[in-house]
Amino acid sequence: GIIVADVVGAGILGMPHAVAQLGWLLGGAAMAAMLAANVHISLLMWKVRVSCPDCEGVRTYIGLARGSFAKAPRWQRNVVAMATGASQYCFLFGLMGIYLLSAGTGLGMLFYGQEVCLPTWSAVAAIVLLPFAGTAREMGAYQSLVWINVITLCGTILIPLVYYIAVGTQELDLSSARWYEVAPLTATGVLSALSTFTFGMTSQFMLTEIMAEMKDVNELPKAYAHISAPFQLCAFMVAGLGGYYFMGSLSAGMLNENLPFGAPLQAAAACLLVHMLISYLIKGVVFSTAVIRRAAPNFANPDDPRKRSLAAWNGAVISTLVAAWLLANLVPFFGDLVDLLGASCTPLSCWVIPILMFMRCTYDHRNAEGRLKVHCLEWLLIALEMALAMVLMVLGTYSSVQNIVGHWHEYGAPFSCHCEGIWDTCACSAGHVGMDWCEALAANATR
Repeated sequence: GIIVADVVGAGILGMPHAVAQLGWLLGGAAMAAMLAANVHISLLMWKVRVSCPDCEGVRTYIGLARGSFAKAPRWQRNVVAMATGASQYCFLFGLMGIYLLSAGTGLGMLFYGQEVCLPTWSAVAAIVLLPFAGTAREMGAYQSLVWINVITLCGTILIPLVYYIAVGTQELDLSSARWYEVAPLTATGVLSALSTFTFGMTSQFMLTEIMAEMKDVNELPKAYAHISAPFQLCAFMVAGLGGYYFMGSLSAGMLNENLPFGAPLQAAAACLLVHMLISYLIKGVVFSTAVIRRAAPNFANPDDPRKRSLAAWNGAVISTLVAAWLLANLVPFFGDLVDLLGASCTPLSCWVIPILMFMRCTYDHRNAEGRLKVHCLEWLLIALEMALAMVLMVLGTYSSVQNIVGHWHEYGAPFSCHCEGIWDTCACSAGHVGMDWCEALAANATR
């Protein structure tokens, strides 16, 4: 359940925009290819975990990196461990901040008649989350929440699509929209689409911790390739191609943002809220565990029944929650900052480092009994995946930096209200779907 709940995250809501950059035929093919590459790299990590003697029993991504490079020179082992830890925890922390903001957005859309600012709503979301985070010391602590996470994600996707099927898209201004099998391609558009696919599909930075909680790690290929991957493919295709079918080349933002104020928007917002809170809970377990292992290792055992252990855990959870909320609201360009982290950390943490671990493990145990056997065609595939990861990391990071520089003048002050899209008023949401009457109101006011 954790595998399905974790690998299909909020990035799926941006799939229609990614497909619009490529066209429905090329976009669908690219989605399938990127998913296949993602599954392949995840299985490479699993092979390292079960085949490398020094990786036996490891419970963290850093531990897997150290184990796979155990026979390498010390400087290589230290560099890989530092890169693994920095990319994993920076990206995790950034995701946790964006989850709080997105949960706050969900609350704001759910109660769009209440003029409450986004920092306040995100604080309310953090308070709602705290009792669960304070008692969940393992990702599978609340099995029911894992499946609720999957259901609410499906609701966030399907509610807008069902609304468009039932009501139509008359409220959307699609007069200039175009639908392409293969869209006019630009380097920026292709890079943006592939980065979105990579961000939405990757889970390698959490995979070691997920394997550590499995009763039988040898079941991972079956769970990942036979259960999770088909579900991912269906979910991404429905979200990406479904959204593109209705909005074409004008697909932008997240699916649920293109609904008018009303009950369907509130239902989708409720699903988004629950999905974001549970996603934070899953990622927060990994991050808070790393914090407590560093700050209070004697209380890091999740099965420790002592009250001091529970108090230490809650200290890590609360400090992490407060820090994530502060950073998310303090940095006025936090969303674009997360895009920058995603462009730089996602290819590094989820593609480059797993491939390097596999290559090192294969090299160091090339003469050992039961060594990994790799066909020359698979090596070619690995080389192509590494090349693509490097291109996405370098060019994606450059593009994200350029985007921050280009929009610098548009960012508000720290802790700005950010009411756009969550209040049904002309002052805040004049450009929202269904708010066309704001233009008429403004025109009458000027007469």
